[in-house]
Amino acid sequence: MAEFEKDLEKLEEITRRLQSGEEGIEKSMALYAEGVKLAEALQKKLNEYKSQIDILESGSDEPCRN
Repeated sequence: MAEFEKDLEKLEEITRRLQSGEEGIEKSMALYAEGVKLAEALQKKLNEYKSQIDILESGSDEPCRN
């Protein structure tokens, strides 16, 4: 599995744990901080993917040359 998908699954697990309310305050704060970092990293990666797609799409308007 790619790194992006692993990080997304990890973020989903953190979210489930926080929503359960079963963690103590210190553990919840640590999980929250880890989740914020993961979310920022995932957003950055999505922005990179979008930029790559935009570049590819901008080149698709040109006629094919052989």
